[in-house]
Amino acid sequence: MRYGCIMQRYRRNPQTAGRVIDGQAFIVTPDDNKLHTLNGAATQLWVMAKDGLSEDDAATALCAEYEIDRETAARDATACLDDMVARQILVAE
Repeated sequence: MRYGCIMQRYRRNPQTAGRVIDGQAFIVTPDDNKLHTLNGAATQLWVMAKDGLSEDDAATALCAEYEIDRETAARDATACLDDMVARQILVAE
């Protein structure tokens, strides 16, 4: 999300536990003790979030992986990142 000219960055929630098995991420969030199973795109973004990523980074990765147009990738990346923040899988900085 952009606020003014500041680009928000996303990182893994340090309180979560997660692992990628056969290309799919499984994340446990501590507040609700739920197991979240991520799809391929969300797994890719969660892996990238280890070092922090922006919406632009996420859209670029989705464009490259799925051969979709930039507008679609940006919309999908934003929705995915927002969902993972809402589920406390990622934190926004």
